[in-house]
Amino acid sequence: MWSPDHTKHILLWSTPWGPRLSIYSAQKDLQTIILDDLSAGTFVKWSSDSKGFYLMWSDGGYIGGYHVRALLVTGDSVIESPAPKTVAEEFAKYHYCGTRGNNLYAIRWVNGAQQLLLQPEVYPTSDCGQEMGFTSGYLANTASGRILKRYTAQQMKQIADGCPSDVFPNAFTTQQEIDDYRKSKEGKPH
Repeated sequence: MWSPDHTKHILLWSTPWGPRLSIYSAQKDLQTIILDDLSAGTFVKWSSDSKGFYLMWSDGGYIGGYHVRALLVTGDSVIESPAPKTVAEEFAKYHYCGTRGNNLYAIRWVNGAQQLLLQPEVYPTSDCGQEMGFTSGYLANTASGRILKRYTAQQMKQIADGCPSDVFPNAFTTQQEIDDYRKSKEGKPH
């Protein structure tokens, strides 16, 4: 998947030892990351300025557990953002499913790759008790991981409508493929 400026690309590939994600600048292989728990529902989204991308995936299926890794790519350097981990840990201090853990969704990039809007969620099954499905939102600085703003579940319903997608992917789906699918459904009864 190419960055918007077509100077970088990423490749998700499989080995007998598990999935890998390789990051390239031009033809130079900058880094390859091992993705031990990648299973389904994989989303990749580049920032509009081509300086970062996030990878969001499920380790089990449609309802989770969802994980996020955000990476900043400048020149020949790849740096993992602390923002997803910071947000997941902050949310888990107050809301956590002891049996299944929590989901973490990447909603969108803000101001290029400078900020990332993330939405943690208590796993939405009854074994998580009264908090099942509880969610909120966090806007975080991508480089430092510092939380800049918090959102309630109600605010996130408005902000995150359709994000990262209202179409559940079954493969390495691009935003263009999602947009094409939505256009094909316009005006047709559901």
